[in-house]
Amino acid sequence: MACNNDKMTEVLNVSQFYAVRVDPQAITLAQGGTQTLTVTAFDASCPAAGCNPLAPGNPISVNGVTTFRSTDTTVARVDPNGVVTAQAKAGTANIIGTLQNIPGGTSIPSVTLADTTPVTVLAAGATPPAVAGMTLTSSRATAGAGSTDTLTITYTDAGGATIATQRGATNASGIGRPAFFSGDPSVATVGTTGIVTGVKPGTATISASNTVGGVTKTATFPITITDPVTATISITTATSGTGIIFFPDSITVSATEAVVEGRPNTTTPGAVVTWAVVGTTLFPNTFTTTTTPNSTDCFNVTFANPTAAGAAPTAPSGSTVPAGNSGNIGTGGAGSTNPPLCSVPTGNNAFGKDAQARLFTIPGTYTFTSTTNGAKGTLVVK
Repeated sequence: MACNNDKMTEVLNVSQFYAVRVDPQAITLAQGGTQTLTVTAFDASCPAAGCNPLAPGNPISVNGVTTFRSTDTTVARVDPNGVVTAQAKAGTANIIGTLQNIPGGTSIPSVTLADTTPVTVLAAGATPPAVAGMTLTSSRATAGAGSTDTLTITYTDAGGATIATQRGATNASGIGRPAFFSGDPSVATVGTTGIVTGVKPGTATISASNTVGGVTKTATFPITITDPVTATISITTATSGTGIIFFPDSITVSATEAVVEGRPNTTTPGAVVTWAVVGTTLFPNTFTTTTTPNSTDCFNVTFANPTAAGAAPTAPSGSTVPAGNSGNIGTGGAGSTNPPLCSVPTGNNAFGKDAQARLFTIPGTYTFTSTTNGAKGTLVVK
């Protein structure tokens, strides 16, 4: 069972066809209203990024059996022909359409694929508005990797006047939310309420489709994902098991995007980078004075340009070091206001208890070292 862009797909075996789509993708009905669903099979001619997620390939005919079922028959029922009937109860039900292909030869596996369509039933007496247009908008066209951006869905009538809007958890109109898709989920994903999450730098197109009162509207929103606006660099054990390194030893962040997003705040925007001793199951990093190469369990971080490492407005989560330090890390002793990054094998906040963050606002390439053990790293700020 796999989920992608909030549409459920079930793959029972290697398929002779690549995907199915249930249309319409999202429905809003008055109580007693009906809508007919169809199931279309697609080949794998366009499985890569940049394809239309609403039609991920060429439509094909398969020798198969189509079935439908509702996840809540008190809200919406569906018959074997895909006709959905809204019941006398407001709410949302998912209609799952499946297509099982019947192999045309021996030794060819049978495969079942499925897709879902959410059906929103309005309150008693309410009717779907006459929607003539639907748009996706945002206050910005970019997001950092790891950042989120919430899209606004606007519905308009034939005269261009706004009928309703939806944004995040806000949906005063009662109209069901559209189905969202990302043209490249490896760059950006999108959730059921239109919240886009950056994955890696690149561009992606977010698509939405909604059928309100039998009228289907689609909209798109292009978004560019930049380098992240935050990062964490750990002092850790090398994968070889010998030596202590910065991981990653090279990373890129975007102060420019941080300004666009107003992070960490609009007063002092910039890229926030955290240095810490944090462990994993494989490398717990419970350093002691006898396990590290030069008999130390605390580490400093020295910047080639310490004036570029400004004070972050808040301390990293779990750190016991107050915010406000700038420049080099570990200029004071353990327990001071600017302590080194130390490992504590036991107790609460054992890892990252001395973590410190620095704010970078000026693009450039910044190198840093730990004079404690000779580890080196590079930070690129865009």
